Amino acid sequence: MIEAPFRADETVARRMAELSTRVGSAVEAEVHALVEAPGANPLDGSTVNATAVADLVERHGLASERELALLALPVARAMARPPISGYRVGAVGIERESGALVLGANLEVPGADLGLTVHAEGFVAVRARRRSATLETLAVYEAHPCAHCRQTLAESAASDDLGIIDPLGHELGLAELYPWPFRPDALGVEGDRAGAAAWPDLALLADDVPADVADLLQEVGSRAHAPYSGAPSAVAFQLRDGRLLAAAAFESVAFNPSITALQAALVELVAARAVPDDIARAWLARTAAGSIDPAPGFRALLAAVAPSAEARVADWRSGA
Repeated sequence: MIEAPFRADETVARRMAELSTRVGSAVEAEVHALVEAPGANPLDGSTVNATAVADLVERHGLASERELALLALPVARAMARPPISGYRVGAVGIERESGALVLGANLEVPGADLGLTVHAEGFVAVRARRRSATLETLAVYEAHPCAHCRQTLAESAASDDLGIIDPLGHELGLAELYPWPFRPDALGVEGDRAGAAAWPDLALLADDVPADVADLLQEVGSRAHAPYSGAPSAVAFQLRDGRLLAAAAFESVAFNPSITALQAALVELVAARAVPDDIARAWLARTAAGSIDPAPGFRALLAAVAPSAEARVADWRSGA
């Protein structure tokens, strides 16, 4: 291992070690129960709301929600699905707008390209974005996300203010880890602003998409971050129990690591505590004759992860 170039705060490290011994198991059990029962709203999956955060902090004698996020890392790591590597990664974000915790983990897909892996930090970033939120703090086991994740995190217009913490006592800004980033403004694009409807005029050309699915695709597709291709896309899942989940593409100024709409939808699936076999149907809404075509990748990845799911593709009527 390469020695860390940043000095850790030993006082923080000792404090986290003491808390882990004293209340770690209790906190993990309570956080696990909260994320296992997200409620009716799929946007609440893999999250702990601000009220519950404040209650946990007070009852367990914690100094802040940051300590809670660090203690919740084992719960996030338990969400990982790494059948190829067996290597579990967890991350916990604190939303700037709400103070809620967002838990995430790495996802791997046997039978698909390794490049379609979703990293834990990316999971948290797209989950917060789906909730129209930005990250104030990201808790990880060691405060050095890989370069792929640094590039993903740097796409946000709020990334300059993102703090990264770990139980070892490191507290760093993303700018310290990525001091000369390749940012959207390099291509004359504004950084991603979660919740902004960049494509408000999208509508589906096909009339055979169920109305509730069409509405959901239009809602999430309007907020796709696709300034580089100009071809927004979105994916919706209908689960066998009737639930609908959806997410949109999140492009990167570096092109790779962009996160496809299907990858983002798989994040929503895990956040909803569902598995790929629960997917009955999946719809891709794409830009007809766009500069890119996500349909082949959509079909291939869906066939790898959920071979029994029905794949459907529809085009946007306008707006791209």
